[in-house]
Amino acid sequence: MLFPCLFLIPGCWDRAEINETAIAVALGVDTASNDQILFTVQLLAAEQEGAGEKQPSFVTVSAFGSTLTTAAGNIMLKNPRSILWQHSAVMVLGEDLAEKGLSGLADELARNRNIRQTDALFVARKATAAEVLSIPTPVDKIPGTALESMIRIQDVAAGIYSQTLLHEFISRTAAPGIEPAVPGIAVVEREHGKKYLELSGTAVFRQGKLLGWLNETESRGYRWLRPKMVLGGTITVKCPACGQPVLIQNVRSQSQLKPELRAGHVVMHIKVRGEGFFYEQRCLHQLVTPEMMPILNQHVEGVIKNQITSAVVKAQALNSDIFGFGAAVRRKYPDQWAALEPRWDEIFPAIKLEFDVDAHIRRTNLRSQTARLKY
Repeated sequence: MLFPCLFLIPGCWDRAEINETAIAVALGVDTASNDQILFTVQLLAAEQEGAGEKQPSFVTVSAFGSTLTTAAGNIMLKNPRSILWQHSAVMVLGEDLAEKGLSGLADELARNRNIRQTDALFVARKATAAEVLSIPTPVDKIPGTALESMIRIQDVAAGIYSQTLLHEFISRTAAPGIEPAVPGIAVVEREHGKKYLELSGTAVFRQGKLLGWLNETESRGYRWLRPKMVLGGTITVKCPACGQPVLIQNVRSQSQLKPELRAGHVVMHIKVRGEGFFYEQRCLHQLVTPEMMPILNQHVEGVIKNQITSAVVKAQALNSDIFGFGAAVRRKYPDQWAALEPRWDEIFPAIKLEFDVDAHIRRTNLRSQTARLKY
């Protein structure tokens, strides 16, 4: 019985010859006139025999369509090769499209088997997705791979923006009591009119629509409340003696949300535990002492609290529960949630915060004393 099956299920029926294909590294979606969608794909450029050193490393191809699938199909009217969509690692949404709403598009993105659910998602800020995908980056000449590296590396090095994957965006759009937030990417023009890509702000969504943006401080506050452990990032405090900047490197931190129903109101208890390294100072005061370290710990705790507060205040002003306060209430009070959910638009902006932040500076890297130079 098994032997005849070998003739019925050959393994190469859907083969694709490599010299007949093009690899997609990034996708972009914009809105256009007459309710059309502009779909853009960034492709690795095929090597050409005898091509010089200035041969571009990528090409972008765009096409219009009434739906995402139609627009993607129209790409083939301009492209001579079959596209391998599954290699794409980045998706960029145009700001105009995000402001109009993504509810129908989100369903298509979740349904389409050719689109990876692990794509890093971005919103083009004051630009189109097509424009973002057409600008080469200085080190990595392929913007698609550069964007994925930028959002991942800055998370550890600077600790400002949080990566959002496509499946996270879709699940948060559909789940009750939580909304998505997506990092922004802007086109910056610098010297000699040369354009660069730069991470800029965090896009706040509600019911699939872009409502506004978090600035850098607010984006840091949003990052502290991520459900997973936060690794890396920096915290700048002031020297207790002179007010000069002192940099603390965050090693790891973890937050917890504990809602409480108190006299008909929702109070959110925010607990943060963090550890860091003493990394840099702009003055010559001896700060790594038993007297100074507790003071620095308190300053770090204050900065974390202020950043979280600023992010929550902005989200409440936009009425978008990007932190999942509603989801936390639903888990702890499932019976009461049935009555609270229809009024969550009224409840969320009035939620009060209570903090329990505990930060400790554990190490001082290669030195325990401030180096004093001779002048």
